Amino acid sequence: MTDSCSIIIPTINFNRELEDCINGCLKLKKVKIKIYIISDTKIKKKIKNTIFLSFGKINMSKKRNIGVSLSKTKYVAFLDSDCYPTKNWIYNAIKILKKNKNIGLITGPDFPFSNQTGFQKTIGIAHKSFILSGSKIFRKSLKSKKIVKQASSCNMILERKTYNFVKGMDPHIYIGEDVDFCNRINKFYYILYNPNVKIFHKSREFLPFLAQRYAYGTCIFDTMKFTKTYKNLQYFVPLFITIFFILSLFSYSYNFHLSFIYINIFFLLLVFIESLRLSKNPFEIVKLNIILTLGVVFFGLGSISKILGFSKNLKSIYTYR
Repeated sequence: MTDSCSIIIPTINFNRELEDCINGCLKLKKVKIKIYIISDTKIKKKIKNTIFLSFGKINMSKKRNIGVSLSKTKYVAFLDSDCYPTKNWIYNAIKILKKNKNIGLITGPDFPFSNQTGFQKTIGIAHKSFILSGSKIFRKSLKSKKIVKQASSCNMILERKTYNFVKGMDPHIYIGEDVDFCNRINKFYYILYNPNVKIFHKSREFLPFLAQRYAYGTCIFDTMKFTKTYKNLQYFVPLFITIFFILSLFSYSYNFHLSFIYINIFFLLLVFIESLRLSKNPFEIVKLNIILTLGVVFFGLGSISKILGFSKNLKSIYTYR
């Protein structure tokens, strides 16, 4: 008997990326699917096995919760609207879930699209560095399967009853909802990363990438508050590095100024080494240095703006394309 799975895709409106994503889902093999598109605006489209629903400008956590509540299948999967699944994406995950009841959530790699060019291509490469991806760097490579603590909400497959058992995603969290969700999954089940559960995820262009990093930075304190854990202290590193950059410009004490300069040099050297590791193309290396450095600084600026109370219009910043 062929297994059935509901695919929940939160989005703002209908565009070419979403259309490609839906077409990719319709090509999935060895599984029956029902696609739920939960959008801000009403979408008047008719596509096979696809249900379009609109509940206004609600966040992605609420959209996923609504999608799961409406689904009737044993399995549910989460995908972003700018992603494209490989043909056995869900089938490979369900096989694992059937064999091991201790595994509650399956995830896998999300690679950049192969046809990306310019800074968009460089940003896709840059995410293979721990400087941008941190402890989630495993999502950017085809390594062997392993138990992990975190998964991205752009690539999750699990049983619907598991999702409901841990009470779904917190509707109060706008960014970092997947961190909180995985922390609750970890209390009862394992999360498995499997290289065969693969999708492609479109990288952002240069300015939208910086806006995204800034938005991420504003949410580190909320993530800590909602998750009530200190496992994610790595997210504070960009804040400290950005503060060191600023202090090196305005420090009038020679000794302090020199200390900040040394720290900045160490960071920039680390960025340069990572750039050399990621590419052998001189022009690409220059762009990687820019992306990695600004990716950290804008993350840190987002955290600083949150501290100073300037983090307004977060959704418009985060969704800027």
